[in-house]
Amino acid sequence: MLSYPKPPCPASSSSGQPRYGRISGIIFPEKRYPFKLVQTLTSSLVLLLLISGQATLAASSLWTEKPASAQTPVALATLNRSLQELASELLPAVVSLKVETRTDAAALPDPHPPLPGPPNHLATGSGFIIRSDGLILTNDHVVEDGIRIDVQLYDGNTVEASVLGRDAIGDLALLKVQVDHPLPVVPLGKSSELQVGEFVAAFGSPFGFENTMTFGVVSALKRRFMRSGVVGGYIQTDASINTGNSGGPLVNMRGEVVGINTATVGRGELGFAIPSDAIKAVLPQLYSGGHVRRGYLGVQIRPLDLPKARELGMVPQSGVYVHDVLIDKPAQQAGILAGDVIIQFDGAQIATPLDLQSAVAGTPVGKTVQVQVRRQRATRTVNLTLGEMPRQ
Repeated sequence: MLSYPKPPCPASSSSGQPRYGRISGIIFPEKRYPFKLVQTLTSSLVLLLLISGQATLAASSLWTEKPASAQTPVALATLNRSLQELASELLPAVVSLKVETRTDAAALPDPHPPLPGPPNHLATGSGFIIRSDGLILTNDHVVEDGIRIDVQLYDGNTVEASVLGRDAIGDLALLKVQVDHPLPVVPLGKSSELQVGEFVAAFGSPFGFENTMTFGVVSALKRRFMRSGVVGGYIQTDASINTGNSGGPLVNMRGEVVGINTATVGRGELGFAIPSDAIKAVLPQLYSGGHVRRGYLGVQIRPLDLPKARELGMVPQSGVYVHDVLIDKPAQQAGILAGDVIIQFDGAQIATPLDLQSAVAGTPVGKTVQVQVRRQRATRTVNLTLGEMPRQ
């Protein structure tokens, strides 16, 4: 059988009440063990301080830090401040788009059973405000199948947008939101003044992450792919552009939109933007008429190769070879033949297919222009009245 010692009884006065002592203003029952308690607490505190100091010393030995007096190089500090100011200025005018589109189920005949999953699909994109009463620019491919477009503003509010105009060929769309206060805007700059190597920033909502800014340079100008002819060639940049960035602005260091982000190659390593000059050329038509009318020749063209240039006495080669002429279209009606080389259009020299496509697309429908061609080593001039490019 186990036995336990009885706890000691407190010291008592003759009256039977506990006696108390005073130590440094603290009253304790007059016993011996309170002094041991104070000693124990003091020792523990000292031990904790030692352990904390050793831990701090051990942690600080894992890395190094620059002193607070260390200076950032002046050029880098200036660039960093410029980027911060650019973000503060531009982000309030950049919006995130949530576009509800119909799925294939909407096209199923009755009484086809419903497909599993939600009835509609939600896509994301970007845009930017160009007028304080709620005019917004984005890509046409962002909204082309939309049955509802919600615009999330920088302050977090969401407003439904209506489509004022669409340009499927140029991949532009103009939206309008109803607001009761002026919205921040971003100005349009001149893309013709861009230089390769110039700093640019891309804004938007990649993968749905709103208010994102990426930074890079202009990698190349007048890139040819997709429908580059109608926009004068694309701006190529290494500023990261990904899914959801479409419709957002590409901005120079002056805070001006020089392009609208529209496409990528690879996994976003190469981004492409529609030049702002091409945007400004069609905005009035989008706003007033809801669509864009572009000039049209009705020819199939290709670059002028060296053998053909030598045959026509055009070395070094410069011009656009007419591969075929479409029946009853403006070029045929003006007398242009397959095999001709177009070297001038409405007073502008033509060196490449991109030159001709851009010149024709930017000329008003119905205008009569002079076209200069090279045929059998002779130069001829024809008068041509432009038709309207078919909408796609």
